Amino acid sequence: MRIGLLICSLVLASGCTGVLQNLGARWVTGKIAAVFDLDDVQRTATRAAVDRAIASAPEVLGPRLDLLVATVDRALAKGMTEKKMLVIERQVDILMDKAVSWILDEAAPILATLRDEQIDHAERELDERLEETRDELNAPEDERLQSRQEKFVEAIEKWSGRLSDSQESEIRSFVASMPDEAADRLRADEERLVEIAKRMREHPDAPAIRDLLWTAWTQREDWGPGTRSAEERRADGRKTLLFVFDLLDAKQRDHMSERLHEMHDMVRRLLGTEGA
Repeated sequence: MRIGLLICSLVLASGCTGVLQNLGARWVTGKIAAVFDLDDVQRTATRAAVDRAIASAPEVLGPRLDLLVATVDRALAKGMTEKKMLVIERQVDILMDKAVSWILDEAAPILATLRDEQIDHAERELDERLEETRDELNAPEDERLQSRQEKFVEAIEKWSGRLSDSQESEIRSFVASMPDEAADRLRADEERLVEIAKRMREHPDAPAIRDLLWTAWTQREDWGPGTRSAEERRADGRKTLLFVFDLLDAKQRDHMSERLHEMHDMVRRLLGTEGA
């Protein structure tokens, strides 16, 4: 699935207007071309697809993003509950499904032109992106736990601002109690990458490629036999977010709201919807 997700993430990250739009489209096209080792004809088609995606991004994503931000902001102001988190989770799912579907429509015809050596190249490139996870899993258990704790604290502080020592200590203890499922996810990613590359070497047509990648997207949270279900992991995720939210004071929650609006304003500028 990482073949399709790469295109999705790169295009979503690039929507700009004016000069920045041109630079963003060029950057995204270059990144995609490097992964797939595209020839000139394929690169031209990719640039045209990126331009179309950027132009339609405000209409496709703008209203859904605005609704999501408003929902999260209300929850931050009035108090987060599991019921509110379920609403937010659903809005995120709708937004992401729409974005992925929209981008796969553009990507599938180009992916249908890939030759075997280009598919081999892309599989190697995308597999290399899993190396960081492999390296982390090979680290001693205490180092792995410390790394997970530090990443978790850093992720929270990007939104809340500086945590107190007591808050950080409680969060580190909570992370230590969480299941470490990185190996399960890595195995699922590896298997999906191999399967998609295998199917791509059969050179299916564009509709079949779109179906292949869409199925992989919708099944992305299925990590295979012997692993926890997506519902169980999502429930734990909500529990974790509620735990963190309850730890934060009013000033930190206000900081999160300010950060949310800063990010929203930045995305609206990139999409060209600011002031619309």
